[in-house]
Amino acid sequence: MLRELTIKNVAVIEELAVTFVPGLNVLTGETGAGKSILIDALQLVLGARGSETLLRSGAEEATVEAAFEAGRGSRALDILEAEGIGVEPGEFLVLRRQLFRDGRTKAYASGRLTSATTLRALAECLVDIHGQHPGQPLLDPRRHRELLDAYAGTSEDARAYRERFVQWQTLRREREALLLAERERAQRQDLLEFQRREIEAARLTAGEEETLAAEQAILNNHERLFSAVEQAYLALEESDGAILERLAAIAARVREAASIDQRLREVLEALETGGVHVGEAARGLRDYRGRIEFDPERLNVIETRLHEIGKLKRKYGGSAAEVLDHLERVRQDLAGLERSGARLAEVDTALAETQRDLTGRAGRLSVARGRAAPKLQEAILAEIRELGMARAAFEVRVTSAPPGEAGLGPHGKDEVEFLISPNPGEELKPLHKIGSGGELSRTMLAIRVILAAADQTPTLVFDEVDAGIGGGTAEIVGRKLVAASRQHQVLCVTHLPQIACFADHHVTVAKRTMRDRTQTTVQPLEGAERAQELARMLGGPSRSTTPLLHATELLEAATRLKKRMKNP
Repeated sequence: MLRELTIKNVAVIEELAVTFVPGLNVLTGETGAGKSILIDALQLVLGARGSETLLRSGAEEATVEAAFEAGRGSRALDILEAEGIGVEPGEFLVLRRQLFRDGRTKAYASGRLTSATTLRALAECLVDIHGQHPGQPLLDPRRHRELLDAYAGTSEDARAYRERFVQWQTLRREREALLLAERERAQRQDLLEFQRREIEAARLTAGEEETLAAEQAILNNHERLFSAVEQAYLALEESDGAILERLAAIAARVREAASIDQRLREVLEALETGGVHVGEAARGLRDYRGRIEFDPERLNVIETRLHEIGKLKRKYGGSAAEVLDHLERVRQDLAGLERSGARLAEVDTALAETQRDLTGRAGRLSVARGRAAPKLQEAILAEIRELGMARAAFEVRVTSAPPGEAGLGPHGKDEVEFLISPNPGEELKPLHKIGSGGELSRTMLAIRVILAAADQTPTLVFDEVDAGIGGGTAEIVGRKLVAASRQHQVLCVTHLPQIACFADHHVTVAKRTMRDRTQTTVQPLEGAERAQELARMLGGPSRSTTPLLHATELLEAATRLKKRMKNP
């Protein structure tokens, strides 16, 4: 629910913050004081289109911030989580919107930059605003079907139908893909078989290319290799003054010295060990030299094999490993093509079964909707007539949806729409074509009272709900608002004391002039202040005590009535 609304530089509002509570919140004040501006500001922070006309004169930007209490399991939190925006347990969900002089806007959710689209998605989960305002959710016929299902007790059946419908669509897409694959299968299978045979015939093994390349390098450089080994061997052992001979002579001299001074024993051991290693190196070079030979036939075989591997790489991958990976994919694709015929039969069976199930579910939903629609229609009509529209007509119209595949749509076979004729002689029209903001607000209130438990939107806002009604009807409207506030937080802008007296939280909006500038202020009212405001709304002479007594009586009567409604 909405806990606080902070506004800066919107119309005649320089800066103010207003808090709200659970239950019924009422905003009152003189005409033109700025009550509806608060609703406009709330709409702005909920993603409505921004207009520079909302900016306070002389200001370059306006800011609106709304703090919501969103409980665990709220769809709003799921929307934010999908965008990577988290709200810590116990913290408010804070939405903020900035409007600039050039018409640009910025949107924030819990301190993170987001989009107006996201704010509008969040608004659908948080607030419904009713009055002379565009974009009201209840004006959307898609909501009407949901509300009828809730009233009929078929919401869970409708959800299960939608899930099954998604499965059916998935199967249909798979079948289309399989049919396409079937037409192309023979041609693709020939291509894959050719690739498989070509790669398998090469008998390519992992690491083979590297091994062959190393052997090719040896054969191509055998003369340089022989010369280097020969010279190294001669220097170690065969030439005049060979290193082994000189090392032996050095060791003999150190041995003679070590027989005199034992401290040279370690030096002698190092020389003798070095001599052993050098001797081993010389023998290794001699043996290697003896094995070096040039085999032109082997070189030709290697070059032919590397050329064959190169051709495969150019066709199937940048390395031998990638060629082998491609071979594995080819084998898998061939196996899949072989299974596609069997899978097509499985999908056809599943599709037929799912379609039969969907048809049955859709039929049962249609029957339930058809039975519930007249009852819901009469219940809403009774509420509308109580709210001062005594000669109105209302219809919950259930019609066949445009036929889709097999006559099934994502919500069954039905379209649902609420229609109204506020006055005798007028034809029934969709709700969004009601011209009067007051009539629309009262119609929405009637719907909310009947469907209070079914609708999960936590906060309802009613603007102009009292337009064109008198005191008797106003009291009925007040009682309906109290009833709605048992299931939702309700905000109501009103000019009538017979409605305002029912408030759980009463805020007055006033205009004042300071330094030749008009400013709007808000003030919560308690006790005697509430009675004074109701007396002002009653419009009696300023010196008379009668309006104040009447206001006190209204508050006492409202308190008694609310207690009875709470504990019938």
